[in-house]
Amino acid sequence: MPQGSDVQKLIKGSKFFQFSASWCPDCQYANSVWQRYDVKDKVTVFDIGSLAKPEQEAWRVAFQKETGSRNLPTIFVDGKIWGTEKELHRFDNSKTLETELKKIGLLQ
Repeated sequence: MPQGSDVQKLIKGSKFFQFSASWCPDCQYANSVWQRYDVKDKVTVFDIGSLAKPEQEAWRVAFQKETGSRNLPTIFVDGKIWGTEKELHRFDNSKTLETELKKIGLLQ
């Protein structure tokens, strides 16, 4: 079973981290944003989609206990929650996504 220390090691292991699942449409959208801006190689994606359902749930519970979020995707910057697909959609729809990605250092 994953522990809080496992979660912390993951989210603090890279500047940009996404808790994700391949079967999740919102995660697919987030991944398409990274691809559109050519930053896919800068975002570490931890994909639980291929794990057995009980293991997926165990990871979601561990993330919720440690970070307060079990949402897929949850995007972390410098070890802290930056947002979810909701923020990506909001910034995208308001044409501010590029500016927001620059603010966090994902774009130059």
